[in-house]
Amino acid sequence: MIIGTVIAAVSIGVMFLMESISILMLFVICAFAILCGFLFLLDFLHNRYQNDLLEQITLLIEALVEQQERIVFPENEDTLTARLQHQLLKLRNILTAQNQMLSQEKELIKALISDISHQIKTAVAAANTFAQLLDDKELSDKERSEYIATLQTSLEKLTFLTNSLIKMSRLEGGIISLKPEKNNLNDMILQAVKTVYAKAKEKSITITFDCQQNFEAVLDFNWTAEAITNVLDNAVKYTPKGGIVGLKITEYPSYLRLDVSDNGIGIPEEEQAKIFGRFYRGKYSAGIDGVGIGLYLTRDIINKQNGYVKVVSNENGSVFSLFLKKD
Repeated sequence: MIIGTVIAAVSIGVMFLMESISILMLFVICAFAILCGFLFLLDFLHNRYQNDLLEQITLLIEALVEQQERIVFPENEDTLTARLQHQLLKLRNILTAQNQMLSQEKELIKALISDISHQIKTAVAAANTFAQLLDDKELSDKERSEYIATLQTSLEKLTFLTNSLIKMSRLEGGIISLKPEKNNLNDMILQAVKTVYAKAKEKSITITFDCQQNFEAVLDFNWTAEAITNVLDNAVKYTPKGGIVGLKITEYPSYLRLDVSDNGIGIPEEEQAKIFGRFYRGKYSAGIDGVGIGLYLTRDIINKQNGYVKVVSNENGSVFSLFLKKD
């Protein structure tokens, strides 16, 4: 009797245990299914968010390529996407400004080349005409002298225009290749002076270079002489007849400072920050030969040799200072 009761109790316990295990298994299965569904939903939402984000970024990039301004993300939020949008818009503005500047420069270069070409044709025609007139055996000495002077002027004009075109082609082609080595700065200055001497003599301008010492620096001889020549040429151009152009070297621990001073018309204060710009010509340059590339080339040549250029000017004249690295 007792054994039967025990067996019955055990049987009932086993039945309850089996039922509890089934309920637990069912709970676990349901929980797993819910978890899988939740994970699937998260993955779906994440993928959708990524797709939407990529689409919005694509729209931003397309607007950048087309140079259009498009706002996709709220600008008043400090988020990564908002910052990305801000930087892309900033890049668009930079590219737009650069394109406008390049377009303006292209048109300016075309106009300059057209103008120089016309002037070259005029100078060649004038030189050809007076060369033919000189063949006349019946010319008086006075007439012959006048024709020779006019012919020489035409040839000088032609030389200037040709050199301007060469400089422009070098500038546009980016072929300024510097080879700095130890050179005598005094010799570079003397070469520059020789280049502008005839023009200075014609205007009775005195060029002074009082230097009792030879200075050496690691520079490209020809290009540095070109840079100095450009500054000297400007000084002679804008200095009135009978004026003075002075050159002076000052030595510093790391630099040699070359001052080119004149007592010319000076440069207005509002133009002093612009004179080294490419193709820039000031309001006092009307009627004076030039295309606005000399000072640009000078600064470029000096900067590429770890130097720099400064200018101080007023109504009494100008001083251009070329700071040249010694080594």
